[in-house]
Amino acid sequence: MKEGFIIKVNWIMLKKPILDNLYLLGVKEPKAFYRKVRVAYASEIQTLPDFRKNDVLKLNLAHAVMLGAIYEQCDPKPDIDSLTKFYHDFVMQPKVIRFFLARSQMLRTSNVKHEVKQGCKSQKATHPYTWQYTVTVEDKDRFTATFTKCGIYEYMKSRGMAEIVPAMCALDYTFGEEGNHIFLRKQTIATGGTVCDCHYVRKFSATPEEIAESAEDKRKEALRGGRSK
Repeated sequence: MKEGFIIKVNWIMLKKPILDNLYLLGVKEPKAFYRKVRVAYASEIQTLPDFRKNDVLKLNLAHAVMLGAIYEQCDPKPDIDSLTKFYHDFVMQPKVIRFFLARSQMLRTSNVKHEVKQGCKSQKATHPYTWQYTVTVEDKDRFTATFTKCGIYEYMKSRGMAEIVPAMCALDYTFGEEGNHIFLRKQTIATGGTVCDCHYVRKFSATPEEIAESAEDKRKEALRGGRSK
């Protein structure tokens, strides 16, 4: 699979955050460890078929390959709590990501239309590790993306590491907290659900009940994924 410009820039930006946070996984020599990870990552990326026009979320798959390479190099293997914190902290460390999230508008009309279009396109996706989903718009402040296929889960399952997928899923709630929407989800494919039902609510239109529901969903999902808090 060809990385492409965006993915290459992504890893340039995240190299230092990854090195800074490897201690969370018990890594004693971060630079040497990271060199091994990069070799494993590059080798694995080359084995994957390239994305075609209907495949979606290529960057997400690249993140799965990287986290999988990191996990494989760990000895002993970190628990899901440590891996979740590690993934959260290295992704969120760059100020540019927080800047982007603070100004992102998931519920902007143009963005919602794009998601609807992407969902329709994904139904024709052919890559073994892509996503398939549909978008239902409730009103101008709410929409739901229902995923029937998760590329991260399919990839990690193929590598015998499906149990670490929730470490990545947890970031969906953080993106909402840092951004301008509330995120809710009752089930994920990675934790035994039939779908991933991702609900997005404009933050300033969310009811107190929806805000409380989001926090409860996050807690329950963390418990299903192995996190204790």
